[in-house]
Amino acid sequence: MTRKVVVRIAASFAAVIVLSSCRVDTNISLAVKPNGTGTISVVVTADKDIVTKAPDLKADIRTDDLVAAGWKIDGPSDTKDGGLTITMTHSFTGPAEATILMSQINGARGPLHEMVITRTGKDTNSTYTLAGRLEVNGGLQAFADDATLNLLGGAPYAADVQAAGLDLGDAISISFDAVLPGKVNATTGQSADGVITWRVPMDGTPTSVATSVTNVDIASSISRVAKVLVLGLLIVWVLGSLVLIMMVLNARNKRSRTPRI
Repeated sequence: MTRKVVVRIAASFAAVIVLSSCRVDTNISLAVKPNGTGTISVVVTADKDIVTKAPDLKADIRTDDLVAAGWKIDGPSDTKDGGLTITMTHSFTGPAEATILMSQINGARGPLHEMVITRTGKDTNSTYTLAGRLEVNGGLQAFADDATLNLLGGAPYAADVQAAGLDLGDAISISFDAVLPGKVNATTGQSADGVITWRVPMDGTPTSVATSVTNVDIASSISRVAKVLVLGLLIVWVLGSLVLIMMVLNARNKRSRTPRI
């Protein structure tokens, strides 16, 4: 069975995040087109300090099962500042599939919980609703699967983090972005340039992602009205032409019946 996407990659970084100078940034992005299709992407980036302290990290990351599950993998590759990044993307054909894919990103401890996207209305006037919450439960436990926790009897390196007095939020950041078609009716995130963004608290605090947008396809609506209008004009033109032809024929018939003197 494929391990959850974030858990799978983050587990590879767990051995070195206990060092206060190291940092791992994760961005999860949901992009939806007006027709309901789109992509989900997960980008995980480790800074230069992690790569320096774990030089074999790049070779240790395994993504075969993710590829088998339909995810496209770009990386791991080097960043300009000496870090390491990997991007995982998966396309979807509609909101229902997008909901399933979001459930595959992480385990029960976070960061995505009960995420659901739905679409209602017509093609030219539809409303998208995104619901769920962002929450990381159990600190480092959120970045280890159940098998690891059972084997080690707890989260790996949790004692080291506590002994070092490390704030997990200083070592790990997770953000969630949503690009939804149309005008934002309401959202709990920060909206700018068409992107709605949330930062996931690392202390277990839940954050709602309740969002609603309405997409009105003006071009399609105008096109449909124009088609009806053109059809109406065509009918009027045909009827007018028939009336004109009948009038001409009637006038000719009258002239042909007039007796000559």
